[in-house]
Amino acid sequence: MATLMQVAMLGYGEVGQVLAHGLAPRVSLRVYDPVHPPSGGPPLVVGNAEAVRGADVVIAVTTGADSLAACEESRPHLGSGVLYADLSTSAPGDKRRIAELVASAGASAVDGAIMAPIPLRGLATPILASGDDAARFADFAGRHGMDVTPIGGAPGDAAARKLLRSVLVKGLSALVIESRRAAEAAGLGEWFWEHLLETVSAADERFVVRLLEGAGQHSLRRVHEMRAAARMLDSLGVPGAMTAATAATLEEVTRTGVPPVPGRS
Repeated sequence: MATLMQVAMLGYGEVGQVLAHGLAPRVSLRVYDPVHPPSGGPPLVVGNAEAVRGADVVIAVTTGADSLAACEESRPHLGSGVLYADLSTSAPGDKRRIAELVASAGASAVDGAIMAPIPLRGLATPILASGDDAARFADFAGRHGMDVTPIGGAPGDAAARKLLRSVLVKGLSALVIESRRAAEAAGLGEWFWEHLLETVSAADERFVVRLLEGAGQHSLRRVHEMRAAARMLDSLGVPGAMTAATAATLEEVTRTGVPPVPGRS
């Protein structure tokens, strides 16, 4: 009978619980999270050392704010050649520091970026991985039901892709929230909802190119337009942080222009 891989998981929040539930039947799993005592579930242990010592793979799914501290606490217990995969949403610089700490213990760090909401697809949620041993982590993951794509490069490269996506998607989310609040306050909630769905549904490459090129060609006029929009939101009593930021960004465009469209001069 084959010996099961020994896996340590650091963090037992939403992501940790989903991954632990999926991995527990496939590996020998120990999970540590200081806010979840062992009575909370069979794989939970009392401390970092108990989780990490002897592990073949360590998967860190702490918050980004806790990722460096979790790695520093783990470092004395990492064996030579162990894979330490940090899947937290951290800045690229933090991922590089984690890689340095892990390398100083003779282990190997992998920067992992979870690229979709994990409750929707569970263990099969797509993850990007960078670092020298990203392919080795992807091989382990694939054999145990996970969906990890190695992208090469260095620790921090996967995190950069995740955070760039966050700038876009979370920014869109904030814009939808702010514009919906304003529409409701103006008594135009139903009309705006239909307009929002129509705009988002029609988005394609031509639409995105128009967003960029139009901002470059008409930036000054659009600054004035967004300042008027900011005054409207203020009169409605709706906080307008995203609208004010849009005006500021377009004002910067009047001085610096817009980013290039790939494939166009």
